[in-house]
Amino acid sequence: MQEAASLTIVSCDCHAGAPPADYREYLDAGYRASYDAARRDPDRLERRAAEVIGTGPMSPDTDEEHAALTSRWTADRRLEVLDADGIAGEVLFPQPAGRAAPPFYNFFGHPLDPEDPLAAAAGCRAYNRWLADFCEGSPAPERHAGLALIGIVDDVAAAVAEVEWAKRAGLRGVILRSQPLSGYGWHDPRYEPLWSVCESLEMPIHTHGGEGLELGDLPGSRSIFFTEVVWFAHRLFWHLLWSGVLERHPNLRLVFTEQFADWIPPLLHRLDMQYEGTVSSLTLTEGLRMKPSDYWARQCHVGASFMSREECEVRLRIGVPTILWGSDFPHDEGTWPDTQAALHTTFDGVPPAELRAMLGENAIRVYGFDADLLAKHAERVGPPITDFA
Repeated sequence: MQEAASLTIVSCDCHAGAPPADYREYLDAGYRASYDAARRDPDRLERRAAEVIGTGPMSPDTDEEHAALTSRWTADRRLEVLDADGIAGEVLFPQPAGRAAPPFYNFFGHPLDPEDPLAAAAGCRAYNRWLADFCEGSPAPERHAGLALIGIVDDVAAAVAEVEWAKRAGLRGVILRSQPLSGYGWHDPRYEPLWSVCESLEMPIHTHGGEGLELGDLPGSRSIFFTEVVWFAHRLFWHLLWSGVLERHPNLRLVFTEQFADWIPPLLHRLDMQYEGTVSSLTLTEGLRMKPSDYWARQCHVGASFMSREECEVRLRIGVPTILWGSDFPHDEGTWPDTQAALHTTFDGVPPAELRAMLGENAIRVYGFDADLLAKHAERVGPPITDFA
């Protein structure tokens, strides 16, 4: 069989959101009045984000230069931009801030309405239903893999029901917070039904960089937030590792997105040493039949958004089959609209088999994309693999 001349590229870190008016119809009826009130004060969400991390919103919705950050992008326009970037398929996360973010939900900390934290759960459900319709209604639905936001898990049974709904609706995975807001860590046995349903339905679990402690508008808040933020996003791995979740659920998949990739080899080295007792003789490893690095290789992936050359150089230590590349479209720190130049900076000289795996094949396997359909799009828009020789 002749290998394809063009690379099939899947961005495993893209973001999408709806116009606020569109979210309203997806909200539970009891929350529409309060959402209408919030829309009459559109700067409230930006002010809340500033209070949490000591900085303003990512980009204002009125900034035409960054209009991709707003909800004004239709599916047709989105596909045009993916084509121009050479990307055949995408995995969709929510917008983390601004008017296109999920109603009442705050990626950076506690819910935007502290008097009614259940409003955030309603906002997540509204976002999920909008996203399912967005993906299904696209002119090319085979190019989108939407992820359901399970942001509030105080009610585990409700979270399980939302995962089941998301699977029926065609979404391809779930997003959890780096740490639950309820105070119970992910190692708590109360979450066992959540791990079971995600495993049985083949719904990978994601954390995404961007969450941290609420620091307020104090000296150093912004720098402290961005120093700590990726560490918080890693924590799900060792919580589920040491509590035996990965051992009990061998088909459960975890994806750690937009939190860099070079942390993985030193972390796995340290955890393996801990497992073997050379770091902490107090570590309890009963029931873990493998080293931490083996669980990583079997069940984990890193969404290596806008991957650097330095990270690429340690790809074999990270594990090529675990790496998923992402453009972070349409955020400023990502590769769009200069993805082709960024890809060459990172991947020139990488062997073709490894290049295909990291830029597309791994994602096709994890998210169940139709490889043949994506290949047809790649024939039109994908860069020639020989360009990376």
